[in-house]
Amino acid sequence: MYLRRRILSGEIPARTVLREQSLADELGLSRTPVREALRRLDEAGLVDFTPNRGATVVSWTQEQVRDTYCLRAGLESRAAGLAATRISDETLGQLAELIVSMDEFVLAGDDEGVTRLGELNAEFHHTIVAASGNQPLIQLTGSVGRIPMMARVFRRDGGRFRASSNHHHRDILTALRSHDALWAEAAMLAHILGARNAIMDWDGSDLDADRDAA
Repeated sequence: MYLRRRILSGEIPARTVLREQSLADELGLSRTPVREALRRLDEAGLVDFTPNRGATVVSWTQEQVRDTYCLRAGLESRAAGLAATRISDETLGQLAELIVSMDEFVLAGDDEGVTRLGELNAEFHHTIVAASGNQPLIQLTGSVGRIPMMARVFRRDGGRFRASSNHHHRDILTALRSHDALWAEAAMLAHILGARNAIMDWDGSDLDADRDAA
């Protein structure tokens, strides 16, 4: 989670080489758990990993960004539809609390605030996927790499994009509260594709520059 968070926030930029021994020394661990962490990041599409040599943080192309968001849109919209028919009042309350918490960071201008917003955003999405109760779907969604450049969009567009994103969260919550599966699917689909379009505004060189997510 430590390395994944740093990559997704852009703290560790594209093409950075991650050495097993250096990371083990930094974290005070043996090389075995570090190797396992790098292997999982490789499976998530965030690094290219070669055992006993280390890993390189992936540089995303526009096509990869587009394909990943389309995949996320399909999986998470289906999860939202299932969740609408199964979600508990307790989980609905948790989602409402997350939206209020995100409001606090919508206008954040510091890296810590933007990072915290990304963490809350990820928790919001994970909570909905978990509420679907569909284990294969949960596993598939968890395996899809999230896009590191989202933090750059948060910074570029400031409060405008962040406020719009959290407004979408409220639309999704309203649909879930109604237990309308089709509405929940449509709300989640529009939300993720909107995030995709915001990122695709960047040209190819921007995707390779220093770089969390609908």
